[in-house]
Amino acid sequence: MMKWIKCSTACGLLFFLVAGISQGLGTGNNLQVNNNLRLEYDDNIYQSNTNKTASLKVIDQLELMYNLNLDRTFLSLRYRPAFTWWENREAQREDALQHEADVVLNQVFSPRLSLSLMDTFRRGLQPELIDRNTGRTQENQDFIGNTANGTLSFLLSPKTTLDVAGRYYLLEYDNEAMSNSNYRVSTAGLSLRHQLSGQTRVSGDARYEDISYDGVDRGSQSVFVGAGLEKTISARLLGSLSGGLQVKTFNSSALSGKNSPYGNVSLTYLPTSLMRFTVGGGYALMETEIFPFANQEQLTGFASFAYDITSRLAFYLSGAATRGQYDQKWMVQAGSSTNGVVDFNGTDLILQASARMTYRLNRSNWLGIGYGYTTLSSDLREDFVRNQYDVNWTTQF
Repeated sequence: MMKWIKCSTACGLLFFLVAGISQGLGTGNNLQVNNNLRLEYDDNIYQSNTNKTASLKVIDQLELMYNLNLDRTFLSLRYRPAFTWWENREAQREDALQHEADVVLNQVFSPRLSLSLMDTFRRGLQPELIDRNTGRTQENQDFIGNTANGTLSFLLSPKTTLDVAGRYYLLEYDNEAMSNSNYRVSTAGLSLRHQLSGQTRVSGDARYEDISYDGVDRGSQSVFVGAGLEKTISARLLGSLSGGLQVKTFNSSALSGKNSPYGNVSLTYLPTSLMRFTVGGGYALMETEIFPFANQEQLTGFASFAYDITSRLAFYLSGAATRGQYDQKWMVQAGSSTNGVVDFNGTDLILQASARMTYRLNRSNWLGIGYGYTTLSSDLREDFVRNQYDVNWTTQF
């Protein structure tokens, strides 16, 4: 009981502190303050099959956003600390503070030249899906993730644009014993986009990607060459298609390189102005945090549905599947074992589904209820099934 009193008091003090700061700033400022208070029941907080532990959670996430919009410059700063308290968790980690921060800078140098920079930092304290929804952090391990993106755009003609882009991603665990799962992805490339008509846009791209890991060298380099098509098929149907060839080589002399196609496709259908369906999928050779593999063949699929039932009431439904195929020929150490099995082929399948309904009480307050389902079926790590139920209150000050 005392735990609940302490947690409720902390959340209440944070709420009123935020309200006071926001009101003190007054109207007309560039600072926006939001707060989301969520009560959640999680039936498997450790994402485990052998140590399945259920817990109530209280999560209070503050969101501070500052936007500066000038004639040629747009700057956006966003910081989202989230305090989480578990009713049934290890004594030393009954509560935790997570951090997320975003910086966006868009600069127009001339009518033909512009720059876009974005950086996202994440300090995570619980297992969850990360980065492009293609990986899952190891069970009960604290981690740091950072993604930096930059794009320099040249308008070659009214219908043609050349983008020079780069990306850097980092995943790093606190636990030294997890160092073999730390990795970094660096990407650089060119993309040429051309508007054929008001309904059709084509593109061609080439990029280089370098993946490096701590500990045993599972690093690799890939070259991608491909093309894309975006099409407004009708007033209610939109589609995009991209693909090409990926040439991947590995740092380890024990591993052979691989040439493989890659591709992504998506379709969006709008039966009415209030309703949207989206389906899609993709295939590529990808990085993996699962040691001792240096590569996986990843197939993904997703679907979503959004419906504005009324001006106040909205419903959302989504699902995703990620299947990673692992081959013993991509194990960097002969005789290495995963879950006690030595040199084998295996798959890693993650299924997700979620449903959410939100109701707008007034201009500043929303109530929501949600359900999330996640399951992992794997030859490489422990299987689990996880159900999460929540109610939340969002306030915009």
